[in-house]
Amino acid sequence: MPYINMANRDFGDMLRSIKRATIRKAVNVKRVNLIDYFDLADGLSRAKNICSRNEVTKAGHIYFSMVGLLNPLDAFIDEDNGFNTTKHVARELAGKIRGWINEYVMDDSSPPQIDIEKFDVELPSYQFSPIADKVDHFKSVFTAECRDVEIYSVGQISIYRTSSLVSNASHRIPEECRSSIPDDTMKEFDSAGKCLAFDLPTACGFHALRGLELVILKYLSEFGVKSGKLKTWNDYVKAVQNLIDNEDGSVKPSSKVAAMIDRMRDLDRNPLMHPHDTLDATQSDLLFNLAAITTVEMARDMERLKGDTAVRGLLEDATKSKTKVSEKAKPRSRTRAGS
Repeated sequence: MPYINMANRDFGDMLRSIKRATIRKAVNVKRVNLIDYFDLADGLSRAKNICSRNEVTKAGHIYFSMVGLLNPLDAFIDEDNGFNTTKHVARELAGKIRGWINEYVMDDSSPPQIDIEKFDVELPSYQFSPIADKVDHFKSVFTAECRDVEIYSVGQISIYRTSSLVSNASHRIPEECRSSIPDDTMKEFDSAGKCLAFDLPTACGFHALRGLELVILKYLSEFGVKSGKLKTWNDYVKAVQNLIDNEDGSVKPSSKVAAMIDRMRDLDRNPLMHPHDTLDATQSDLLFNLAAITTVEMARDMERLKGDTAVRGLLEDATKSKTKVSEKAKPRSRTRAGS
């Protein structure tokens, strides 16, 4: 992934260099809010243009050129963006602006209010030029610190939105199926999505298959199979097939699910365990989707099992009730005395 150098000559270049990016720090992956950076660059540019004038300027013009910069500066300071040194300069700049406003625009009331009459007061350049100096200082520190902050441009993968892959790839599983899916499976699919987004295709395959295996274990458990002794995917396939072949079983797993698990075992899971076998972006995308589809089929089968079990329970209750009614309706035999 290409490194984006943000050390540019002006704020326009600074903004244009941030391409739909994410900031990557240690194990953190964070999406950059481009609107915040746009507002910051725009505010810095306007404040610099007005405060760099070497001429008498009305206080109102200066005020309106700077006041819009405060919110973007505060957002920049509060964000976990990696620009720790620049944040110190941002605080100084924000403090300088607020101090200037208090001195040249606010009145003496408590709390202070804007004195509109002061907007027409003409100020010499030395009374506002320090703001321009602070803006230049911010730019210099920001430019230097950009060399140590890693920012990457992530292109679209297949039909997925990059933000969806990075933040909630597990939503590939339809919402109506998620109640049957273990939480750890959802986490594995989220990890698989991050790997897919950041060009780690083989790792994507590992996470997708780990998530699928967790669903298989729950699936077998729902059908009454104790999975403690099952060690391989071949064991899982045999366990499902035994349930299907069992003539005494009242509720059987779907033969479609059995075939899908066996297909994943034979063509995806087993080959990927070999160190010389790797996936490319297309293969990992397909594997991610196949794992999700197989997961959904098992979730639907588990929901069917719950429904069939509930119906069977109702029928059994109805049969028991009918039996009790029949027993109560039978005439009682009478025994005559002395017989």
